[in-house]
Amino acid sequence: MTPEKILVVEDHPLNRELVVIALQARGYTVLEAEDGFGLVERVKAERPALIIMDLQLPRIDGFTLTQQLKTDAETRDIPVLAASAFAKPEDQARALEIGCATFLAKPLNLTVLFETVAGLLRRA
Repeated sequence: MTPEKILVVEDHPLNRELVVIALQARGYTVLEAEDGFGLVERVKAERPALIIMDLQLPRIDGFTLTQQLKTDAETRDIPVLAASAFAKPEDQARALEIGCATFLAKPLNLTVLFETVAGLLRRA
């Protein structure tokens, strides 16, 4: 069986590396992006099973990227897990409103991340 592919979109290198290494240790194939430049096209080409999206990104924020993904017929069914250090209730509500499957506050608890990823992949 081919490992499920997860795209981690995170601009902070250490945060991204931590999540990538942790997911790879769990057997997932992990793709990385440091910003949203060309992300929709990349998602169409790579077809990840799940996207972990930082909401605070340079150039184009994760809210806008998620909206673009959710309005495109080719990408709308890929679950997006929103992650942000700005865990205000209104940010969480907005993330869910635009189509994110769930929201995790940073710093990420790896146990919660693993459980959430596994649950989203089972539902996808």
